[in-house]
Amino acid sequence: MDELGKKIDKVSNQLTDLRWEIWTKHSLFTWQWWMLLATCILFLLLFFFFVKKEKALSTTAYLGIIYIINKNLDDMATAMDWYDYRLQLEPIIPTMLPANLFIIPIGFSILYQRFERWKSFLISIGIFAGFVSYLALPLMKMVDIYLEKAWNANWSFISLVLMSIISKTIIDRLKQAYKDT
Repeated sequence: MDELGKKIDKVSNQLTDLRWEIWTKHSLFTWQWWMLLATCILFLLLFFFFVKKEKALSTTAYLGIIYIINKNLDDMATAMDWYDYRLQLEPIIPTMLPANLFIIPIGFSILYQRFERWKSFLISIGIFAGFVSYLALPLMKMVDIYLEKAWNANWSFISLVLMSIISKTIIDRLKQAYKDT
């Protein structure tokens, strides 16, 4: 077991070295890198601009659940080699930090806060999930940020819609339970 652990450590260190190399030689300060950075800043500003103080706790809790689900799904998908990210904002994390921490959680959180009724919420998340899955991801492929392997836009759409529904259900039930006490 110790020998296998040493092999894993060696391969992991080699992978980290390769990530640093590709990041410093092919990603850092490219126009795609600046676009990813600007997108993070834009979504952070949108969050602070649109989130109402009286709904900040539930909206932030919703954001947290979306982040946890999305990050874990992305970790699993990249580990299973279903897709990969060729250009990154930072070199260490193999998943797409701008999407996992900013675009998807903040986008869905703003919609969660804005559309409280299920019908309007479902329509809005369908539109946003469609934008991410059928427009943003193909654009990311075109500019060599995203590499699709055993994955497709339909799976992205379904996973985004399901994670937003699950998150809303959890937060709404917690709010109701808190109200009932």
